[in-house]
Amino acid sequence: MSSYHTKPAPGVPQFLTNLSEVHPRSLVLFLTLAGFGPASAGAMVAQQTGPAPAAMPGAAIRERNRQMDEYDREIDRLRNDAKAPNERRKNLFPQINEDFQKIQVIHNEMVRLVQGVNSMKYDRLIELTAELKKRGNRLRSNLALPSENESDQSLEKSSNNPMPVSDAGVKKSVVTLHDVIVSFVSNPLFKNLGLLDAKSVSRASGDLRDIILLSDNIKKSAMTLGKIARK
Repeated sequence: MSSYHTKPAPGVPQFLTNLSEVHPRSLVLFLTLAGFGPASAGAMVAQQTGPAPAAMPGAAIRERNRQMDEYDREIDRLRNDAKAPNERRKNLFPQINEDFQKIQVIHNEMVRLVQGVNSMKYDRLIELTAELKKRGNRLRSNLALPSENESDQSLEKSSNNPMPVSDAGVKKSVVTLHDVIVSFVSNPLFKNLGLLDAKSVSRASGDLRDIILLSDNIKKSAMTLGKIARK
């Protein structure tokens, strides 16, 4: 995924200078069934059966036929298991693509917002994070991604001990969010929504969880700081 650096204004903290906007990209609708199409299934059966066997007794033939029937049923099960989420993603592709692109647009505006030297526009940050959370939740539902393991939920666990609310804290949270979004939109899954690679699917699921969590935390902090600023 390509990105481009915006030149931070003078006086911007060092930890914000490495933030960069992303070139918004679209998804690629290339749905497959992980190789379990009719052609590949036939190839797998051919590999399983090998050359035509010599004549066998009746009992051996029946046993071989039974094994082949079980093998065919297993291939059908694998094909159907892969087909369900793929069909869902295909039907919802316009909405999925819209949310995928909108997340990148929101990300870019947030980068510009925190790199400014003027006082933070908390009202706008609240709007952006609320929209980001909404898009993230809808993406998670539409993509039908599996739930993550409890042990992987590091951000969720760390949120139980939040840092004191401050302008610097909000900006550091935006930096963390930036890293998660860059990881999410560069995931190989979005080059092929039919991809069944467990590592890519798990990464997408975890990134979306963190995007939703971080967005909500930043929004709450911005609301608190906005109230203080208005006093």
